[in-house]
Amino acid sequence: MGPTFATDLWAPGPLFSYRLVDPDPFLASLPCGPHSSPLFPPHTTQEPNHVKPLPIFAANSGFPLATPHAAAAAEEQRKMVEHLFEDIFTVTRLDPDGKKFDRVSRIEARSEQFDMYMQLDVATEVYPMRAGDRFTMVLAPTLNLDGTPDTGFYTQAGRKTLADKFDYVMHGKLYKISEDSSSGQATKVEIYASFGGLLMMLKGDPSSAASFELDQRLFLLIRKVVLVGIYQGV
Repeated sequence: MGPTFATDLWAPGPLFSYRLVDPDPFLASLPCGPHSSPLFPPHTTQEPNHVKPLPIFAANSGFPLATPHAAAAAEEQRKMVEHLFEDIFTVTRLDPDGKKFDRVSRIEARSEQFDMYMQLDVATEVYPMRAGDRFTMVLAPTLNLDGTPDTGFYTQAGRKTLADKFDYVMHGKLYKISEDSSSGQATKVEIYASFGGLLMMLKGDPSSAASFELDQRLFLLIRKVVLVGIYQGV
């Protein structure tokens, strides 16, 4: 079962967002939500918007890998491209300055590990966001798992990419890095990027900007964090 796409009618420029279904038979049987990309013919899905579970890699765990599948997963993780930034965020507010567009919302979110503040425009018509949602956000220079530069074209050739592990992906450019010391507290760095007109502002400790450069091409990838409760009968 391959990816399903729904046309993103409004997006100008290099925006694409989609949800990919893992080819594993069990994972492929799970319901999957809307996909979108202006790069592909339109399709639709009426399945509910669920996040697919991901395999857990055993790399660097200190324990022997018992199966060839686990060994292959560990090797894939070892070769995976180094992320420029990764953290788990919680959405604190939507559209702080009012709703500007029907199909887009600007979210405010705070990260858990690095205490970063973010404003991000999300095409909520295809990827709904609500206050209280938790999600992993990654910024990476390429989707290739071996770290090789991206060609600028996305194909459905069957080759695994970083995007296979996420629900929503945008491609854009970092256009501004500045410092903010107006609060009288420790200086914060502000990182600005545009993804086909959808904007991101990431603000926090200056060390977070060490890997970023002006005019850098970026992929922004999001995967919602879902807590699954397990009931055990007595």
